[in-house]
Amino acid sequence: MSPTPRIEVQATEQTPAVLLDKEKGILKIEGFSFPDSPHVFYTNIVSWFSGYCKSPNEETNLTFAFLYVNSTSIKFINDILKKMDSLAAAGKKVSVTWIVNPDDEDIEQLGQELKGLHTVPFRIIPKEPEKPSTPPKKFF
Repeated sequence: MSPTPRIEVQATEQTPAVLLDKEKGILKIEGFSFPDSPHVFYTNIVSWFSGYCKSPNEETNLTFAFLYVNSTSIKFINDILKKMDSLAAAGKKVSVTWIVNPDDEDIEQLGQELKGLHTVPFRIIPKEPEKPSTPPKKFF
């Protein structure tokens, strides 16, 4: 069974934004992850990855950009990373990017721990500062 081509979940105060778009090759999970019911939140996402692994794109790039992750969410993230490991082991071109705010040692440490547990190519990179959308106001 092939996956639903696209899953999009808007971020809330407790759940991350999720965009899994096979057609466009965008696989991204970002924001806060401490849902009241992590199993309910992550089941469809993990199932999507199971289906995706049966018919992956030529190249798979998965990006995580968390602001906070609770321990229960980490279990599901680990399940997703195991699926990425299986793609890499099958010789597929796959990578994981773990984006961290430069001053967030906890998320960086979590990324380091997950990187050490998995075989998929895994980069930890600092988030680039956001550029202002409007020029600064002059006060004189």
